[in-house]
Amino acid sequence: MNVLDTPVRAFKNHRLGCYTIVRGTGVVACARQVRLEDVEFLVRESGRRRMLERGRRTIHAYAVGRLLSYVRLDEPEDLTPVVGRRAAYDPHRFGHFYDRETEAPLAGARFVQLDAQGIVYSGGHPLETARAA
Repeated sequence: MNVLDTPVRAFKNHRLGCYTIVRGTGVVACARQVRLEDVEFLVRESGRRRMLERGRRTIHAYAVGRLLSYVRLDEPEDLTPVVGRRAAYDPHRFGHFYDRETEAPLAGARFVQLDAQGIVYSGGHPLETARAA
């Protein structure tokens, strides 16, 4: 299998002010924009509960998919915007990612872009069709 076909996990790193991209156990990059394909939104419920109990942020929610491109913090160019809908994750409201307009739960999407405005997705998959973790 080609390393580019290996899924990555991307998450908002509030401490560093970027999106951290991880492949296996190694950090690929700290980026201000990330584009993924064939994405599954993953929330580790045990980490979410721990965060809510302790009142401190933990890394427990990810977008997992094939890395298409990213922009490092020091790069001036931007990715072409993805046309789609906005998604969000708020551990205080829900234990899953959701569509910002309808609040419908999301299991994943065909394409996802993470940037300063948050999450934009196209080809969303409702939570009911989520693949088994």
